[in-house]
Amino acid sequence: MFPRPGPGYYPDVSHIHRSSRGIAADPDIVLNTAADLTRAAAWLPEPVHVLDSGDGTLDVAWRPDGSARRFAVTVSADDRRVEWRPADHDGVTGQLVVTDQGAGASAVELRLEVGDDVRDQDVDRLLEQALAGLATEVDQNFNVS
Repeated sequence: MFPRPGPGYYPDVSHIHRSSRGIAADPDIVLNTAADLTRAAAWLPEPVHVLDSGDGTLDVAWRPDGSARRFAVTVSADDRRVEWRPADHDGVTGQLVVTDQGAGASAVELRLEVGDDVRDQDVDRLLEQALAGLATEVDQNFNVS
């Protein structure tokens, strides 16, 4: 989901970063929003730019260098999980898990596996921004008062 900058360079994956937050919506709505690849551009943060989405794939460019990568996306509705894996290269993998918190509320955890040379604070910031973007996308589209 968040490729490492640099043309063609992907380090060995070895660190797992996590961020979580609550979202005031039914877990199935949150999962469906995250799994809808046509909505990915609305909630993924800069420097990730969605180029295209297809049947189970998401093409993204990493700004500022513009390197483009394709990710295979799988969804497990039973586990309320969305996973991103590099489709044609080594690199970063991601997983988003939604849990039911009762009374129409959800908790979302976003995990990324990255290489040793990626700055922890950069990854953590991107995770927080992605979850905030997802919460906004869910709120704007489904929580009508």
